Amino acid sequence: MKKRVVVTGMGVVSPLGCTKEEFWDNLLNGKSGIEPMTTLDLSPYKCKLGGEVRDLHPEIHLGSKGLKYLNKGTRFLGSAAKMALNDAQLPPDGSLSDQMGVVIGSSLGNFSETTDYFYEIIRNNPSELSPMLSYDVALNSSINYVSVVFKIKGLARTISSGFTSSVDAVGNAFTMIQRDMARVIITGGVEQISIDLYLIFYIRGLLSGLDGKREGSTPFDKERNGFVMSEGSYVVILEELQHALDRGAHIYAEIRGFGNTFVGGRDYSQEERIRRAEKAMYYALEDANIKKEDINIIGANANGCQMQDAVEAKAIQSFYGPASQHIPVSAIKSNIGESYGTAGAAQVISTIMSMNTGTVPYIINYKERDPEISLNLISETPLKRDIRNAMINNFDYEGNNSCLIVSNFNG
Repeated sequence: MKKRVVVTGMGVVSPLGCTKEEFWDNLLNGKSGIEPMTTLDLSPYKCKLGGEVRDLHPEIHLGSKGLKYLNKGTRFLGSAAKMALNDAQLPPDGSLSDQMGVVIGSSLGNFSETTDYFYEIIRNNPSELSPMLSYDVALNSSINYVSVVFKIKGLARTISSGFTSSVDAVGNAFTMIQRDMARVIITGGVEQISIDLYLIFYIRGLLSGLDGKREGSTPFDKERNGFVMSEGSYVVILEELQHALDRGAHIYAEIRGFGNTFVGGRDYSQEERIRRAEKAMYYALEDANIKKEDINIIGANANGCQMQDAVEAKAIQSFYGPASQHIPVSAIKSNIGESYGTAGAAQVISTIMSMNTGTVPYIINYKERDPEISLNLISETPLKRDIRNAMINNFDYEGNNSCLIVSNFNG
């Protein structure tokens, strides 16, 4: 029999605040973490907005020693992991080292630091470069830092599967605990804004405001025209149920199922993309061994892109039929923007907080209904709802579709 897996801790570094409480309060109050970006010079470009992390003090969580050698993303992840470990009340003495693991998703990781480092190698004599310049430049550097600092001697994995990286990380961690590969896993995601990433999304035409229309994060809205890029780190502690019970841990929720599909190639039709997105939902429900009718809320991927939002809406409508007009749908990227490889973990934390408080945040910036989208969108005010089972969707532009089922823990 597979082990049951529960969530016992959460840590947040986000544009809406750098604690889970501040993040959650701002979501419920309809606040936006999206503002004109201050860390990049965007004067030559059309798109000016971003969801930047502004109020993090990493020395509070990590101490000041060696902090200057850590890039922004590693500070994000280290701080979120420390908050999650504290929230789970796990012992800091390393007594669980051999039973713990870390599985973190990141689409582009330390991309800007990597390219800057190799530029310095090409421009200068490599023998003259400080060894500390290479300390934090690889995709898995942040994950390695967490393993070392928190004395984790079990498995360590970096999942990089595009925009679905953090949901895939949580799904993989869930499966590993089920198979008794670890008792406790730190999982979630991390991303950081940089000019390199901004230009990648800008050139690909994915950012809101490129068409001259209103710039902003407007999921499912008729006038949506792209996403607003964001950053942060969202971390949860997954734990084998009996281990959590034996130590008297507070249990926030239970991870019940994970489903994943891939379309393949860039020439797929919208119909095929919809079908594969439906299949991911089906696989997740099958893994959870619950019926689609048992889902009380859907945490949508919706990031404000025309095609992406339409595909997700039509997949939900096709999968649920007429019932899709009654299942509440939330979309928190209206508040925080699109943080690509860590966005799914943000949805996980928001959904778990909704379960624990009985309140679901509403979609801000939603003004005009798209006639092709017939969903029960939570707009105007937060929704009071008893949530037993939730579905979390996370989709990537290159064809990856991932879905998690999270349930209220009932013993």
